[in-house]
Amino acid sequence: MESESGIVVEISELRIPSTNDKNQLKVKIWQPKQPVKAVFQMIHGMVEHIDRYGEFAVFMASNGYLVVGHDHIGHGDSVTDETEYGHFGSNDGHQILVKDVSNVQRHFSAEYPNVPYFILGHSMGSLVLRNYLIQYPDVPLAGAIIMGTTYESRSKMNAAIWVSGLIAKIKGATYPSSLLDTLAFGGFNRSFRPTRTSKDWLTRDEEMVDLYLADAKTQFIFSAKAYQDLFVLTKNASTPSLLKKINPQLPLYLISGAQDPVGHFGKNVERLYEQLKADGKNVTLSLLKNGRHEILNETNAYEVYRMLLDWTEKRRQDYK
Repeated sequence: MESESGIVVEISELRIPSTNDKNQLKVKIWQPKQPVKAVFQMIHGMVEHIDRYGEFAVFMASNGYLVVGHDHIGHGDSVTDETEYGHFGSNDGHQILVKDVSNVQRHFSAEYPNVPYFILGHSMGSLVLRNYLIQYPDVPLAGAIIMGTTYESRSKMNAAIWVSGLIAKIKGATYPSSLLDTLAFGGFNRSFRPTRTSKDWLTRDEEMVDLYLADAKTQFIFSAKAYQDLFVLTKNASTPSLLKKINPQLPLYLISGAQDPVGHFGKNVERLYEQLKADGKNVTLSLLKNGRHEILNETNAYEVYRMLLDWTEKRRQDYK
């Protein structure tokens, strides 16, 4: 396809085995028809899929980036049947998510060994990304973008891990837990009353909200075990002693909407920033005025695109 800039972007797919030894990850590739300046890997959030990032991916590809991203297990087209939606596995699902990111990264690093490599993680993807950066600090990345994220207390996450584990024990690991769904996200719309839909907290762009609600691949509930995996990821990504393991030379960009309830309206994103700063990390923070959770789908999405491109271009040029 041809982007707005007139540069041709070739879109393709491939399959990479998941580390769960069962599923094949769907990987989407946006290839610029020009020399590749850098690889840009994306990690999507919960209850969505990588195709929702297509417009932004075309924008980055039209600026010379090879853009790649996969559907997590339990999401999108990485499932073998609909019963797998919202479930990562009965054991160590959180680790499968992190290792799958590593598999994708190693695949494209091998294909493009002489160009800078960036990774962006949104929402749950931002938590997966922080776990990845903790576990793989020696991977030579040019930068990491942590978007739509949060930073939670250890006590809160320990309680959530215990409750979700109890529900999984009583109801079964694959049980879709409406209770946990309500406890985790039921209050997110409260600050946007009167509300038009149950997902007004995602973005001010009503068309994007309606597209999300009409998408068959975004209408499922996490299993009790998947919620426990999510809470473990959050706990790890919010533990100061673990965050210290992230490479201090790696440029980090925290970017979220100032009206994003996931990040407690910027407060917890600022807490994360202060923690990383105290650890001597190379970190930048942007809180976007009036932006809600999905800043790539906001009413000023193109402005966000430009901010991300400008940040990556500067780090690409500085990368040795």
